[in-house]
Amino acid sequence: MKVEKEHKGLKSFISSEYRNLVSYVRKYFNENYYDISAEDIVQDVALNVFSKLDFDAHVENIAGYVYRSIRNRITDFQRKKRKEIPFEKFTDNDGEDHFSENISEAPEFILNEIDDEKFYDSMQEALNKLSPNQQMVFVATEIDGFTFEELSDKLKIPIGTLLSWKHRGVKKLKEIINIDDFYIKNDN
Repeated sequence: MKVEKEHKGLKSFISSEYRNLVSYVRKYFNENYYDISAEDIVQDVALNVFSKLDFDAHVENIAGYVYRSIRNRITDFQRKKRKEIPFEKFTDNDGEDHFSENISEAPEFILNEIDDEKFYDSMQEALNKLSPNQQMVFVATEIDGFTFEELSDKLKIPIGTLLSWKHRGVKKLKEIINIDDFYIKNDN
């Protein structure tokens, strides 16, 4: 009897609040970017709640439970790899591919206006000012091409710790390096 009452309460809540739940998803989630609709997320959460909820345990606040479940599902999607939009898909108002055309037509002196040697020397000097952990994570992810997951598995260090080290390292690098110092002065 108690299970049936909980089930009906949850069902009536989702039915009556469906539009509000969809609006809530749209507020925190870009459907086009992740290629999934807000309705799909609400329905997925509803299905999971109905199939996994232990109805022997009384839910004090059905609304809070459902909204928290939806927020968690949104977070799950945001953590997954996002849909990448090919560079060629960007067009101007006439439907012409202006980005790749402009890049291919750019004079070589514009594309090569950073003094690489000066930049890399300064970058090495700045990297040496980072803590060993910050330096290791930066080099591993930016230069060696490791993902945070691979690095975490290899070093047995939580991903959050690695992200924190990199964030602090990048912040320090931004304080040390001024990219404007590396542009080659062209008098053309």
